[in-house]
Amino acid sequence: MSFYSKAEQESVLLYDAAAGHWRVSSTYPPHIRQLKERGQISRTTTDDDGRIIYVEGVMERNQIRLFKPILKEID
Repeated sequence: MSFYSKAEQESVLLYDAAAGHWRVSSTYPPHIRQLKERGQISRTTTDDDGRIIYVEGVMERNQIRLFKPILKEID
């Protein structure tokens, strides 16, 4: 079970053009796992059981990609 309710879970990505990297933070468990594996984490918050419930850090410019999704028509 997650520490935060679904309504409170979020991930925020902010691109810092001057520094050339993404600033990231998340309370969404699947994103927390991915950010821990791939990002440079500078801050974490844990619950009483020691589970990480919040991360904050940076990711390189090429680690995050924005793209136009392919929309499929529904018959």
